[in-house]
Amino acid sequence: MKSALPLTALLLTSLVSQTVFAVTDSITINVSGTLTRPPCTVTSSKTLNVNFGSLRYDQIDSAPVVAVPVTLTCPNNSSLSVSVKSSGAVSGSTTQASTDKANLAYTLTLNSDNSAVDITGAKRTLTKQSGTVDLSMKAKLVATGALSEGAFKASTMISIEYL
Repeated sequence: MKSALPLTALLLTSLVSQTVFAVTDSITINVSGTLTRPPCTVTSSKTLNVNFGSLRYDQIDSAPVVAVPVTLTCPNNSSLSVSVKSSGAVSGSTTQASTDKANLAYTLTLNSDNSAVDITGAKRTLTKQSGTVDLSMKAKLVATGALSEGAFKASTMISIEYL
């Protein structure tokens, strides 16, 4: 028993000595970021074909309009900018898109308010959108001069920027 007491004292002294010489560091971790609303989801096809079929060129004015379905699903209170840019425009016009056929153009009209769509790429901002957002349009052929027979084609790009 005599030897156990000095051994305990030695062990206790050793632990106290280590505590006196210990160094402490601290590290701070800052966590931050920004939560954003998810973008809208295009629910219509991302490639839309507007086919007017075969038409007599002397009946362009009475040709039917063709539906262009453009729909999105948006989270509550979404904001977005929409622009429409055609591959070409009739000289001096912001609403008549040209085709590759001389003197043949087309217009796009919004279903929501029957307004003509600016096809020059001008942005239109929509705010406070929620759920289904309908950007559908109608396409109509327009004769801008004397027409002749033959196939025609053109393209238009709709760009949607989520704000």
